[in-house]
Amino acid sequence: MNLKQELREKLSLELRRLRQEKGLSIQEVSLMSPLSIQMIYDMEQGKNRRTNIYQRLLKFYGKKLEFTVSDLE
Repeated sequence: MNLKQELREKLSLELRRLRQEKGLSIQEVSLMSPLSIQMIYDMEQGKNRRTNIYQRLLKFYGKKLEFTVSDLE
């Protein structure tokens, strides 16, 4: 797995968690945001989408993306 794939995978899990934490369905998020159901679904599945699309969804959830470097286990 390359770095880009690993980041998308981790981000997809976090996006799904944020949505579920708010008790929203993908359809509800789509209605309240500028994103289509398919875009949201694809991001939650870790599929390749443009960076600005991810930023829009993170902004909808009131979040921003930060990277951390940590020690290997």
